[in-house]
Parts: sequence; structure tokens; C-alpha cells
Amino acid sequence: MEEVVCRGFADFYQEFTPQTVGAWEDAVQKDEGAEWNYNGIKPLLPFLKKVMPRVGRNQSLFGLSIISLKEKVPNEENVVRYGLEPLLKAKIVSDEDVEKIVAWYKTTNPNWDSNNSKRFEKEFVIDEVNYKLITDSYRNCRDLNLQVIP
Repeated sequence: MEEVVCRGFADFYQEFTPQTVGAWEDAVQKDEGAEWNYNGIKPLLPFLKKVMPRVGRNQSLFGLSIISLKEKVPNEENVVRYGLEPLLKAKIVSDEDVEKIVAWYKTTNPNWDSNNSKRFEKEFVIDEVNYKLITDSYRNCRDLNLQVIP
């Protein structure tokens, strides 16, 4: 059954695998300033190693997109919960946070202009790297992004 569920969400997510993380570690060893999608790889590694998340197929301009939904999608609540599962298991988000994030997706209509009202934000630390989860709506996509806080 899990395999069917995962296949059903394939349009929305890609997996960060140990092989991907290993390749990123190798890239950082060769060049400390190595980037992916305009983000420095080195500060993302502690998060990826701890959480090994699924990430949105559409990548945000504003950070690593954990969940990125373009337009309104069928079964949206389940898609969002599936994307949040690795964060919940790693205790980065709580059950209450999950409910807030799901509610934000359900009540926010995607539009072209950024719509940051009533958004979710949460800061946390992994291996001395400061991160922030933040929701935003921009260019018809609603995202839950990971940002590295300098």
C-alpha cells in the first residue's frame, strides 16, 4: 500500500537519497561554496542528513522547497501531510505545526503576487546551523521553504 501512496504523490515530490547527499558532500569537499538552486550546499547538509526529506518538484526562488504546490490540487491535505512526514518524524515540526501548515495550504489561494498573510514560520537549529521553515505563495505556487539563517 505504501508503494501506491508514494507513486500517487510522485508528481509532487522527489526524494533526497543517501547517494544525493553523498554527492553533495563530495561537491562541498571540492568547493566549500558549491551551490544547488542558488543555495549553498554546505549549510543544507545537516538538515538533509537528519531529515532526508522529500522535496517539492517545483523549486522556490526563496529557499529549498520542502512542499511546492502549483495551483490548487486534488487531495491537497494528504499531499501536504505526506510532505511533512519526515519533518514530523525528525521532531522539527509538531502535530500542532502540521495542523497549522495544512490549514495554511487549504485556505491560501495561489496567485501570481506574493501572499504572505497568515503564513507559518518556525526557526530551529541542527548541528549549530540555524534554519527557518516558512510558507509563501508566489507565481501561482504555495511553498513550504527551508531557509538557512546566517
